[in-house]
Amino acid sequence: MPTQVPPLKRLFTFALAFLLALGLSLVTAQPSQAQFALPDGFGGKGPVGPPKSVVRYGNVEAIAVESPLSATTLFTIASPTVYDRSPEVVGDRQTVEQRAEEIQAKLLLLLKRPMDAESLVFEVSQLNNVTVIDVRDDQFPRPLVLLSVTEFDADFNGQPIDALAEQWRDILEDELRSGLAKLPNDQRRVNHILLVLGLLTVGLVAIKYGLWRRQKQLRRQKKALRAAAIAEAVPVAPADPPDQPVAQARTAFLQRLPQIFTLDRQLAALDFLQWLLFWLMISAWLSGFVWVAGVSPYLLRNRLKFLDVLLALLLLWFLTGLAIRISRRLIDVVIHRWKPFDRVEFLDFGDAQRRQLRSSTIAGAVKGLVTIAIALFGLLSALGALGLPTASVVAIGSLAGLAITFGSQNLIKDLVNGFFILAEDQYAIGDVIDLGSATGLVENLTMRVTQLRSASGELVTVPNSSIAQVKNLTRNWSRVNFTIDVAYHTDPEKALAVLNDVAQTLYNDPAWHDKILAEPTVLGIDSVSHSGLTITVWIQTEPGQQMPVGREFRLRVRKALEANGIEIGIPQTYSLDSSAKLSDRSQPEGHG
Repeated sequence: MPTQVPPLKRLFTFALAFLLALGLSLVTAQPSQAQFALPDGFGGKGPVGPPKSVVRYGNVEAIAVESPLSATTLFTIASPTVYDRSPEVVGDRQTVEQRAEEIQAKLLLLLKRPMDAESLVFEVSQLNNVTVIDVRDDQFPRPLVLLSVTEFDADFNGQPIDALAEQWRDILEDELRSGLAKLPNDQRRVNHILLVLGLLTVGLVAIKYGLWRRQKQLRRQKKALRAAAIAEAVPVAPADPPDQPVAQARTAFLQRLPQIFTLDRQLAALDFLQWLLFWLMISAWLSGFVWVAGVSPYLLRNRLKFLDVLLALLLLWFLTGLAIRISRRLIDVVIHRWKPFDRVEFLDFGDAQRRQLRSSTIAGAVKGLVTIAIALFGLLSALGALGLPTASVVAIGSLAGLAITFGSQNLIKDLVNGFFILAEDQYAIGDVIDLGSATGLVENLTMRVTQLRSASGELVTVPNSSIAQVKNLTRNWSRVNFTIDVAYHTDPEKALAVLNDVAQTLYNDPAWHDKILAEPTVLGIDSVSHSGLTITVWIQTEPGQQMPVGREFRLRVRKALEANGIEIGIPQTYSLDSSAKLSDRSQPEGHG
């Protein structure tokens, strides 16, 4: 019969699909035109004000012009106030910040020309009845107009136009002559700074590589410990249940957990050192950038622009990694210290050991989701730093995600089923489970797949959407279900007493007492047939200990039956040419 989907799971699936469709529609939706216009004053854009660098004085706006060489203020220019800077209102008029940008562009053009600082000639001249400041030299005899001096500039600075133009010409001449003369020396100093930063980066990368090699070695040791835990399962006879080596592997796996945790702590410490070295490298580059800016802002802004993008990418990389580490640490604090599952009274999470194991499983799944979300945000920020339109990237990614969603609906089913596996505590890492198609030790559990280690050592990966029924063989406790047929002529009281004595002796044995949770129970005679008397014994054990306890109990039962002369039941058959029982013919003397 088909498996019935619980209403809560069906509702959760619908909600997840609805949220996915809503997010895609918000990202990919195109703006539509309204069918009627709002009254004046409702919904319209207000006037666009000046940037922060512009200072308004009534009908005059002023802005400082900085030197591209030293980043110091050269002088202040002024223009008529523009109250609304929206493109449709400004039109062909030039705002004061546009004048400043034009002056900066002319100065940069002058610096990029191969001009001799000693042969530069700065002059104040008239161009179309406008006072201008231009510059030329022997190699470039055509004057380059740097800026114009207007009446608003003279009124704001409180000087005549000619006097103000002479003053600004002297300022520009001193700044550019001295800056061009110092530029080669500044270039050498900047090259030395970059060389030091490069050598420091190479050294830190070498140390990080050494730490990475050590981490790789520790991960191999951790993997070897897990493999050894599986390999320690004692081979069993073909007649034994197939899940016996799995239970042995689980026991060995749990016994090796302290060593694995020690390796995990070493890996975490090395991971922290890796992060610390990365922080040190970022700090070194930041200090180097500050150093370069102090030596020559011009070189930093104009000849080392690629370093700005590189620094932005490194900062995004560091901040993304820092956010991931903080979020993972917060998840550990919330899960392991605050223990929220202990406060949820309407859900049963089992004993303390079970809750701890389950908390680790849920913490791992949540860490994975948070890491993916932060990494995607960091990737979008990096695309923005590179100048790519992130909105277009998100729109294209959303369309691709929509196509993938329709093409791979099982992925959503995997996530939904994985959520309910964790929420309902069906099983966790370290459990031995039977899925019907596979049986083994749960080594890894995510929102999408479950990975089992089978009795033969195979790693079986099962999508969560394909899991319809789960048998948890190690949930809270396990049981030895022992049944045996003794001969029909055996004294029932004697057989029951022998089995009870064997069970009690095993329970009282110090080597096995800690593995048995309660006194064994001899249930009695379950059936009487031609095979003899069927007797059942139950022994409740620790999770995963039913196999070793069962083997020890069967060995002791075999010895006790032989010592007390009790025979195993044999099916009763009749000969065609005789009414005598074949089984009676083989009975030893005294047991007829």
